[in-house]
Amino acid sequence: MFCPEKYTDNIFVLNRVLEIAEENRYISLDRGFIVIESKGEELGRIPLDDIAVLLLSAQSITFTKNIMNALAERGGISVFCGKNYVPQSIVTPVDIHTFHSKILKMQIDSSEPFKKKIWQQIVIRKIEHQSMVLELFGKNSLLVKKISKMVKSGDTDNREAYAARIYWTELFGDTFVRDKNGSEINAVLNYGYAIIRSAMIRAICTHGLEPALGIFHDNNQNSFCLSDDFFEVYRPIVDAIVYKLVQQGETELTPSVKKVLAKILNVIVNIRNEKTQIVQSMNIMVSSYVNALEAKNAFITLPEMEKDDYGTAIIESV
Repeated sequence: MFCPEKYTDNIFVLNRVLEIAEENRYISLDRGFIVIESKGEELGRIPLDDIAVLLLSAQSITFTKNIMNALAERGGISVFCGKNYVPQSIVTPVDIHTFHSKILKMQIDSSEPFKKKIWQQIVIRKIEHQSMVLELFGKNSLLVKKISKMVKSGDTDNREAYAARIYWTELFGDTFVRDKNGSEINAVLNYGYAIIRSAMIRAICTHGLEPALGIFHDNNQNSFCLSDDFFEVYRPIVDAIVYKLVQQGETELTPSVKKVLAKILNVIVNIRNEKTQIVQSMNIMVSSYVNALEAKNAFITLPEMEKDDYGTAIIESV
């Protein structure tokens, strides 16, 4: 289920995520293929149609502009990572949806009560998933599960942050502090989150939504507030993988750890009473939000992760 298509020793495409992690690589376009070279030697070539996300994590990469254009024409995105694999810039298609203007107007016209109810659903599901992760690993999940039932419209009491403090302490211990600019475990988490976030941005753009117009997140310097809203429900899946890696002594972002984390888009979740891969569940989730905007009905379809999903799709693969 998680066998990657291997093109060279250092190039893997896992469910349409291509990462260029090695330094001093040159990437170009040739007849529908992305070609990776080093010192004039071709290392491999990957069909453009296979790639949803191009993740550029190495700092010294040379590439041609037509790669970005060709990828965007196919609905793909390119992510440029900075320190600790935090995305610094993202290239997305300008217009890949026929009704972009109509959907944009619906986003702008959506009411605050509407957005608050949507955010409430997202926070509840995220906290529920956090409690499942704790339960999976034999941690005390009772308080986190209780908090999930206390979330108000708009999460005005900030139950999300309260649950997070308890969750991280239970999962990684009293000394752990979640820091997006941190190293070791935090850097590993960042890498997994970057993959999920990138896939979510693609789903949002594909459905004609404006990613800068968030539901809860609102930052003038963030062009992807909506993706930061939606991908919250998927974060605990990354946490589960990282916890298992840490238990095996893997606390650094090594190539082998990256290969494990890249499997995340293949994880099977439940959505609409069906089992499907994360990358497909994102399309269902985002499509339901577009329908909610049009109907002015504040209800969206969210993925549900069960212990069996974690057990079969994550833990056994690590």
